[in-house]
Amino acid sequence: LSNSRISYKEIIKRIDSVVMSAIPDTEKVIQIDQLLLEYRDQQPQEDILETTVQQNLEEISSVDYYTILEDESLKLQNRVADIMRHLEFEANETNIYKSIAHYQDKQGNISKTSPINFMSIKDQEQFNDDNKFRKSLYKSLLYYYAADALRAGVISLHPSYRYLSLENYLYPYDKWQQNKNSLLEEAQLSDMPDINQLLDGFKLEIDNHYNKTNQNINTNKNVHIKFDTKNKMILNTPKVEKPDTKSVSSLFVECKYVPILKILTDIQHVVNYLKYLRHLSVKDKQILPDVKVFYAAILGLGCNIGISKMANVSKGISEDVLANLVNWHLSVDNLRLANQIILELIQKLSLSHMHTKDRQLLHTSSDGRKIKVATDSLNANRSYKYFGKDMGIVNYSFIDNLDRMLYSTAISSAERESTYVIDGVTYDSAIRSDMHSTDTHGYTEVVFAIMHLLGIDFAPRIKNLKRATLYSFKSRSHYEALGYKVLPSRYFNEKLIIEQWDNILRLITTIKFGEVNASQIFKRLNSYSKQHPLYCALKELGRIIKTIFILRYIDDVELRQSIEKQLNKIELSNKFAKAISFDNNHEMQYSSKEDQEMVINCQMLIQNSIILWNELYLSQKLVNTDDLVERAEILSILGNGSIQSWGHINFSGEYDFTESIDLVISMFDLDKILELQI
Repeated sequence: LSNSRISYKEIIKRIDSVVMSAIPDTEKVIQIDQLLLEYRDQQPQEDILETTVQQNLEEISSVDYYTILEDESLKLQNRVADIMRHLEFEANETNIYKSIAHYQDKQGNISKTSPINFMSIKDQEQFNDDNKFRKSLYKSLLYYYAADALRAGVISLHPSYRYLSLENYLYPYDKWQQNKNSLLEEAQLSDMPDINQLLDGFKLEIDNHYNKTNQNINTNKNVHIKFDTKNKMILNTPKVEKPDTKSVSSLFVECKYVPILKILTDIQHVVNYLKYLRHLSVKDKQILPDVKVFYAAILGLGCNIGISKMANVSKGISEDVLANLVNWHLSVDNLRLANQIILELIQKLSLSHMHTKDRQLLHTSSDGRKIKVATDSLNANRSYKYFGKDMGIVNYSFIDNLDRMLYSTAISSAERESTYVIDGVTYDSAIRSDMHSTDTHGYTEVVFAIMHLLGIDFAPRIKNLKRATLYSFKSRSHYEALGYKVLPSRYFNEKLIIEQWDNILRLITTIKFGEVNASQIFKRLNSYSKQHPLYCALKELGRIIKTIFILRYIDDVELRQSIEKQLNKIELSNKFAKAISFDNNHEMQYSSKEDQEMVINCQMLIQNSIILWNELYLSQKLVNTDDLVERAEILSILGNGSIQSWGHINFSGEYDFTESIDLVISMFDLDKILELQI
C-alpha cells in the first residue's frame, strides 16, 4: 500500500512538472503519455492490492470491534472510573448527562437497568441479549460518549477552566441585558453602528474595493500582478531597495565583546527593573537577596543553563540560595512587569523611531519558535517535522516596529498559533497595536473578525493567496460582466451575523474587560464537534474583513512591503532568542507550563535589555559625535539595519587566565595509572 501511494504521488508530481514546463504542448502530450504508460504497467499490481484490501475489510465485522473494546475495557476503567465518579457536571436534560448521573449515583455499579438511550442504535443492539449484560462494554462506551459530549459542548464541567459551557466564559447574560449601553461605552464599543447599518457600510466598501483593485489591474497600474493559464493570480512583492552600507554590528566594534552581566547591570542602573521582582509572600520582604543572585537567576533561566548548573559553575552563589530566589521572587507576572519598565524607556528614545514613518502607528507582529523539551511535559506535543520522535513546545512571541519584545507565551506544538494572537495584542492596555501581522499559521477568519471589532487592522501574510476564497454581497457574474479578473467565489451569510450580533458584542466586551483570555474562549469554541452558532457568525464576519484585506493587499504594494518588513523583525527576534538560549542544546529543561513561561520571559527580559543597551550606546555615540559626516554615516547604517544586533555580546561567560596555572600540581599520578591492570 505504501509503495503504491508513493508511485501514484511520484507520477502526479512528474505530470505536474511537465504541465508547468515551457515546452510546446505537443511535447507535453508525448511526455505525459509516457508517464501514464508507466502507470498502466503497474495496474495489475494495484488491482491485486485493491482485492486484498477488500477481502480483509469483509473479514472484519462490527462484532470484532465490540469484542476488542470489551476486552480492553479493564485498562480504560483503571484510568477513568474514579475520575468519572467524581467529576461534577452541570445538570441538563440530555440523555448522556442522565446516564452519567445514573453511573455516579450507583458508584459505577451498573446493571441491566442502566440507561442506554445515549448510544447510537447500532451500539444499543449490543445490549439486547437478556441473558448477559456486557458491563465492561457499557462502561467503555459511556466513557467514549461522555468525552465526545464534553468536546461537543453537550455537557460541561462545573468546576473547570477549559470545559465550562460557553455561556460561562462570556460576560453574565443578566448583567449584560441590564447594563448593555453602559458596558458598551466602557468597552469603547458605543460607537459601533447598528448591525444592519454596519452591513450596509460593508456592502459599499467591498464593492468599491473590487472596482478599485480590478480597475488598477485592467489599466496596468498594478504592475506586480500576473495571471497564469488558469486565470490564477501571481502576486510579486518587490524588495525595498537599500543603499549599500556597513552592518549595524560595525558600530559596536569598539565594544569588543560585552559580557551579558554588564548589560543587565547597566540597564538595572538606568531603569531599576529588579524592584519588580518582589517576594511573592503576602508580607513583602524588606531584606532582599544580593543583587548578584537576581542576575544569576535571570541568566540561569534565560540562557537555558538551569538553576543547578548555574550555581555549580558560579563562584559565590549556592544552589539553595539561588533556588530559593527563583521560588519566591520570580514569577511570570513579575518578569512581565520588569520587562514593561524597559519597554517604556525604549519608547521614549528618539533612535528607536528611526524605522517608523508615523510615530502614532504601532505595527506589531507575532510568530512561534519551536523548542524541543528534554523532559516529560503535559504542555509539550509531538511534531515530527521539528522534533522527530521527540516532544516540544512553541514560544509564541510578539514584537513591534520599535523592536520591543512585547509578550511571550509557551504553547503546545499541537496548538494553532492563531488561538493566541488576541492574547498578545490585548495583554497590555498601555501598548495598543494599530496593525498586527502574522504568517499563515497565525490567521483565521475568526481572528479577522475579533481584530476588527477591537479596532486593530489585521494584516497577515497569507500563503498561496491565489487559492484564498473571496466573498461578496453581489454575484460573481456581476463582476465578470465588468471584465474583472479578481472575482468572488461565494456569498456572505448576512442572516447568521445579524442573529448572533448581540452575542458577538458580548464576546468582545468580555475580551476587553479581561474577564477571560481570548485563547480560552477560542479553545472552547473550537472544541465543539458541531460548530457553535457564535463561532459560525464570527467566521462569517471575518470573511467580510478578510475579503477587504485581500483586495487591499493585492492593490497596495507598500502594504505588502510593510507586512514583510514587520515579519522579518519577528523572525530575526526568534534567532536572537535562540542565541540567548545557548545552553543544553537549546532544549527546554522544564516540564510545567508555568516554569516554561518563566524561562521564555527571562529570555525576553535579556533580549529587551540588550535592545535598550544598544539604543543607549548608539544614542550616546551620536551625542558625543561632533563630526556631521560621521553622524550621518551612523544614521545611514542604522536606517538600513536592525538594532537587534547581538554579535558584540558575550553570553557564555569569561575564561580567567590571571592566575598562574603552570604552578598548579597535577591531580593525576600518571605512573600509578599506567601500572593499573583491569
